[in-house]
Amino acid sequence: MSEARAGPKRSLLVQERSRDTRQAIIKAALDLWSERGYGTGTADTTAEEIAARAGVAKATFYFHFARKDDILLEAGWLTARVFYEDVLRALIDGGSADEVIDAVTVKLCRRIERVPRLALRRMLRAQNAAEPDTPRKPNGDDPEHFGFRRALAVIFLHAQQSGDMPQTVGPDSLGLMFEAQLMSALHDWAYEQDADLLAILRPRFAVLLAGARSVSADALGPGRQARRGGNGRRPAAARRGSHTENEI
Repeated sequence: MSEARAGPKRSLLVQERSRDTRQAIIKAALDLWSERGYGTGTADTTAEEIAARAGVAKATFYFHFARKDDILLEAGWLTARVFYEDVLRALIDGGSADEVIDAVTVKLCRRIERVPRLALRRMLRAQNAAEPDTPRKPNGDDPEHFGFRRALAVIFLHAQQSGDMPQTVGPDSLGLMFEAQLMSALHDWAYEQDADLLAILRPRFAVLLAGARSVSADALGPGRQARRGGNGRRPAAARRGSHTENEI
Protein backbone atom coordinates (compact mmCIF):
# COMPACT_ATOMS: atom_id res chain seq x y z
CA MET A 1 0.00 0.00 0.00
CA SER A 2 1.36 3.41 -0.98
CA GLU A 3 2.03 6.11 1.62
CA ALA A 4 -0.55 8.30 -0.11
CA ARG A 5 -3.25 5.71 0.52
CA ALA A 6 -2.05 4.63 3.95
CA GLY A 7 -2.05 8.19 5.34
CA PRO A 8 -5.79 8.88 5.03
CA LYS A 9 -6.68 5.39 6.29
CA ARG A 10 -4.52 5.85 9.38
CA SER A 11 -6.10 9.24 9.94
CA LEU A 12 -9.60 7.77 9.75
CA LEU A 13 -8.64 4.97 12.12
CA VAL A 14 -7.28 7.47 14.64
CA GLN A 15 -10.44 9.56 14.38
CA GLU A 16 -12.62 6.48 14.88
CA ARG A 17 -10.65 5.40 17.95
CA SER A 18 -10.82 8.93 19.35
CA ARG A 19 -14.60 8.98 18.83
CA ASP A 20 -14.96 5.59 20.51
CA THR A 21 -12.91 6.82 23.48
CA ARG A 22 -15.06 9.94 23.85
CA GLN A 23 -18.22 7.86 23.72
CA ALA A 24 -16.84 5.45 26.34
CA ILE A 25 -16.07 8.40 28.66
CA ILE A 26 -19.54 9.88 28.11
CA LYS A 27 -21.23 6.54 28.85
CA ALA A 28 -19.09 6.00 31.97
CA ALA A 29 -19.90 9.46 33.31
CA LEU A 30 -23.63 9.17 32.63
CA ASP A 31 -23.73 5.71 34.23
CA LEU A 32 -21.95 6.95 37.37
CA TRP A 33 -24.10 10.05 37.63
CA SER A 34 -27.25 8.01 37.15
CA GLU A 35 -26.21 5.55 39.86
CA ARG A 36 -25.46 8.34 42.33
CA GLY A 37 -28.27 10.65 41.30
CA TYR A 38 -27.78 13.59 38.98
CA GLY A 39 -28.50 16.03 41.78
CA THR A 40 -25.23 15.24 43.53
CA GLY A 41 -23.51 12.71 41.26
CA THR A 42 -22.13 15.24 38.80
CA ALA A 43 -20.40 17.11 41.62
CA ASP A 44 -19.31 14.10 43.70
CA THR A 45 -17.94 11.96 40.88
CA THR A 46 -14.29 12.66 40.10
CA ALA A 47 -12.54 12.63 36.75
CA GLU A 48 -10.42 9.72 38.01
CA GLU A 49 -13.54 7.65 38.68
CA ILE A 50 -14.99 8.40 35.26
CA ALA A 51 -11.70 7.52 33.57
CA ALA A 52 -11.46 4.27 35.52
CA ARG A 53 -15.02 3.29 34.60
CA ALA A 54 -14.28 4.06 30.94
CA GLY A 55 -11.01 2.08 31.06
CA VAL A 56 -8.79 5.02 30.14
CA ALA A 57 -6.11 7.06 31.89
CA LYS A 58 -6.95 10.29 33.69
CA ALA A 59 -4.79 12.16 31.18
CA THR A 60 -6.92 10.71 28.38
CA PHE A 61 -10.03 12.02 30.08
CA TYR A 62 -8.61 15.55 30.19
CA PHE A 63 -7.38 15.25 26.61
CA HIS A 64 -11.01 14.89 25.53
CA PHE A 65 -12.81 16.94 28.19
CA ALA A 66 -11.44 19.99 29.97
CA ARG A 67 -14.29 19.86 32.49
CA LYS A 68 -16.83 17.29 33.62
CA ASP A 69 -19.65 19.58 32.52
CA ASP A 70 -18.34 19.34 28.94
CA ILE A 71 -19.55 15.74 28.94
CA LEU A 72 -23.15 16.91 29.12
CA LEU A 73 -22.63 19.14 26.10
CA GLU A 74 -20.95 16.30 24.20
CA ALA A 75 -23.86 14.00 25.08
CA GLY A 76 -26.17 16.50 23.40
CA TRP A 77 -24.02 16.55 20.25
CA LEU A 78 -23.94 12.75 20.28
CA THR A 79 -27.75 12.62 20.40
CA ALA A 80 -27.92 14.89 17.34
CA ARG A 81 -25.40 12.72 15.47
CA VAL A 82 -27.36 9.54 16.21
CA PHE A 83 -30.53 11.30 15.04
CA TYR A 84 -28.74 12.24 11.79
CA GLU A 85 -27.71 8.60 11.26
CA ASP A 86 -31.31 7.48 11.93
CA VAL A 87 -32.48 9.92 9.26
CA LEU A 88 -30.03 8.60 6.66
CA ARG A 89 -31.14 5.02 7.31
CA ALA A 90 -34.81 5.99 7.13
CA LEU A 91 -34.31 7.78 3.82
CA ILE A 92 -32.62 4.70 2.40
CA ASP A 93 -35.62 2.62 3.48
CA GLY A 94 -37.89 5.02 1.60
CA GLY A 95 -41.14 6.75 2.45
CA SER A 96 -42.62 10.22 2.43
CA ALA A 97 -41.22 13.07 4.51
CA ASP A 98 -44.09 12.54 6.96
CA GLU A 99 -43.23 8.86 7.38
CA VAL A 100 -39.49 9.48 7.72
CA ILE A 101 -40.00 12.26 10.28
CA ASP A 102 -42.39 10.14 12.32
CA ALA A 103 -40.08 7.11 12.27
CA VAL A 104 -37.01 9.01 13.45
CA THR A 105 -39.06 11.03 15.96
CA VAL A 106 -40.30 7.83 17.61
CA LYS A 107 -36.71 6.57 17.93
CA LEU A 108 -35.52 9.90 19.31
CA CYS A 109 -38.30 10.05 21.89
CA ARG A 110 -37.60 6.51 23.09
CA ARG A 111 -33.92 7.40 23.43
CA ILE A 112 -34.56 10.69 25.24
CA GLU A 113 -37.10 9.22 27.64
CA ARG A 114 -34.42 6.87 29.00
CA VAL A 115 -32.47 9.94 30.15
CA PRO A 116 -33.31 11.27 33.63
CA ARG A 117 -35.12 14.60 33.34
CA LEU A 118 -32.55 16.35 35.52
CA ALA A 119 -29.77 15.17 33.22
CA LEU A 120 -31.64 16.47 30.18
CA ARG A 121 -32.13 19.85 31.85
CA ARG A 122 -28.40 20.12 32.38
CA MET A 123 -27.70 19.03 28.82
CA LEU A 124 -30.06 21.71 27.51
CA ARG A 125 -28.42 24.36 29.67
CA ALA A 126 -24.98 23.28 28.46
CA GLN A 127 -26.23 23.39 24.85
CA ASN A 128 -27.67 26.87 25.30
CA ALA A 129 -24.46 28.15 26.87
CA ALA A 130 -22.29 26.78 24.06
CA GLU A 131 -21.53 28.55 20.80
CA PRO A 132 -24.51 27.90 18.51
CA ASP A 133 -24.23 25.61 15.53
CA THR A 134 -23.08 27.71 12.56
CA PRO A 135 -23.52 25.64 9.40
CA ARG A 136 -22.82 28.61 7.13
CA LYS A 137 -19.08 28.53 7.81
CA PRO A 138 -16.98 28.08 4.67
CA ASN A 139 -16.22 24.46 3.77
CA GLY A 140 -18.82 23.12 6.20
CA ASP A 141 -18.97 23.03 9.99
CA ASP A 142 -17.57 20.62 12.56
CA PRO A 143 -18.51 17.09 11.39
CA GLU A 144 -18.82 15.93 15.00
CA HIS A 145 -20.78 18.85 16.49
CA PHE A 146 -24.00 19.99 14.84
CA GLY A 147 -27.62 20.40 15.79
CA PHE A 148 -30.78 18.52 14.79
CA ARG A 149 -31.46 20.91 11.93
CA ARG A 150 -28.87 19.25 9.68
CA ALA A 151 -30.72 15.95 9.74
CA LEU A 152 -34.09 17.65 9.31
CA ALA A 153 -32.79 19.72 6.37
CA VAL A 154 -31.63 16.50 4.68
CA ILE A 155 -35.18 15.13 4.94
CA PHE A 156 -36.65 18.22 3.30
CA LEU A 157 -33.98 18.39 0.62
CA HIS A 158 -34.71 14.78 -0.31
CA ALA A 159 -38.49 15.41 -0.22
CA GLN A 160 -38.20 18.44 -2.49
CA GLN A 161 -35.91 16.70 -4.95
CA SER A 162 -38.30 13.73 -5.15
CA GLY A 163 -41.36 15.97 -5.61
CA ASP A 164 -42.85 14.96 -2.25
CA MET A 165 -42.81 18.58 -1.06
CA PRO A 166 -42.89 21.96 -2.84
CA GLN A 167 -39.70 23.97 -3.08
CA THR A 168 -41.28 27.19 -1.84
CA VAL A 169 -39.31 27.22 1.41
CA GLY A 170 -35.68 26.11 1.49
CA PRO A 171 -34.77 22.87 3.32
CA ASP A 172 -32.40 24.67 5.69
CA SER A 173 -35.14 27.11 6.73
CA LEU A 174 -37.53 24.22 7.29
CA GLY A 175 -34.86 22.43 9.30
CA LEU A 176 -34.47 25.49 11.53
CA MET A 177 -38.21 25.68 12.18
CA PHE A 178 -38.52 21.99 13.00
CA GLU A 179 -35.43 22.11 15.21
CA ALA A 180 -36.93 25.02 17.17
CA GLN A 181 -40.06 22.99 17.88
CA LEU A 182 -37.98 19.95 18.77
CA MET A 183 -35.87 21.86 21.27
CA SER A 184 -38.98 23.47 22.75
CA ALA A 185 -40.57 20.03 23.17
CA LEU A 186 -37.43 18.65 24.84
CA HIS A 187 -37.52 21.57 27.27
CA ASP A 188 -41.21 20.97 28.03
CA TRP A 189 -40.62 17.26 28.65
CA ALA A 190 -37.57 17.92 30.85
CA TYR A 191 -39.52 20.23 33.15
CA GLU A 192 -42.98 18.60 33.13
CA GLN A 193 -42.99 15.31 35.00
CA ASP A 194 -46.10 13.85 33.35
CA ALA A 195 -45.38 15.05 29.81
CA ASP A 196 -45.27 12.59 26.90
CA LEU A 197 -42.53 13.68 24.51
CA LEU A 198 -43.94 11.96 21.43
CA ALA A 199 -47.41 13.37 22.15
CA ILE A 200 -45.87 16.85 22.30
CA LEU A 201 -43.86 16.53 19.10
CA ARG A 202 -46.28 14.78 16.74
CA PRO A 203 -48.91 17.55 16.52
CA ARG A 204 -46.27 20.29 16.28
CA PHE A 205 -44.49 18.54 13.43
CA ALA A 206 -47.82 17.79 11.72
CA VAL A 207 -48.75 21.48 11.74
CA LEU A 208 -45.34 22.48 10.37
CA LEU A 209 -45.51 19.84 7.62
CA ALA A 210 -49.00 20.93 6.61
CA GLY A 211 -47.83 24.53 6.45
CA ALA A 212 -44.71 23.65 4.45
CA ARG A 213 -46.85 21.83 1.89
CA SER A 214 -49.49 24.54 1.56
CA VAL A 215 -47.51 27.80 1.64
CA SER A 216 -47.37 29.51 -1.72
CA ALA A 217 -44.74 31.74 -3.24
CA ASP A 218 -47.30 34.59 -3.18
CA ALA A 219 -47.57 34.26 0.59
CA LEU A 220 -43.82 34.89 0.92
CA GLY A 221 -44.05 38.28 -0.77
CA PRO A 222 -43.15 39.57 -4.22
CA GLY A 223 -39.44 39.86 -3.44
CA ARG A 224 -39.19 36.23 -2.44
CA GLN A 225 -41.28 35.10 -5.38
CA ALA A 226 -39.15 37.08 -7.81
CA ARG A 227 -35.95 35.54 -6.46
CA ARG A 228 -37.36 32.07 -6.85
CA GLY A 229 -39.01 32.66 -10.21
CA GLY A 230 -42.61 32.28 -11.26
CA ASN A 231 -42.80 28.61 -10.40
CA GLY A 232 -41.59 29.12 -6.81
CA ARG A 233 -38.08 27.87 -7.56
CA ARG A 234 -34.92 29.91 -7.41
CA PRO A 235 -32.97 30.48 -10.64
CA ALA A 236 -30.30 27.89 -11.40
CA ALA A 237 -27.45 30.29 -10.59
CA ALA A 238 -28.90 30.99 -7.16
CA ARG A 239 -29.42 27.30 -6.51
CA ARG A 240 -25.78 26.59 -7.32
CA GLY A 241 -24.81 29.00 -4.55
CA SER A 242 -27.29 27.59 -2.07
CA HIS A 243 -25.82 26.77 1.32
CA THR A 244 -28.02 23.77 1.96
CA GLU A 245 -27.45 22.11 -1.39
CA ASN A 246 -23.70 22.68 -1.19
CA GLU A 247 -23.32 21.58 2.39
CA ILE A 248 -25.64 18.61 2.55
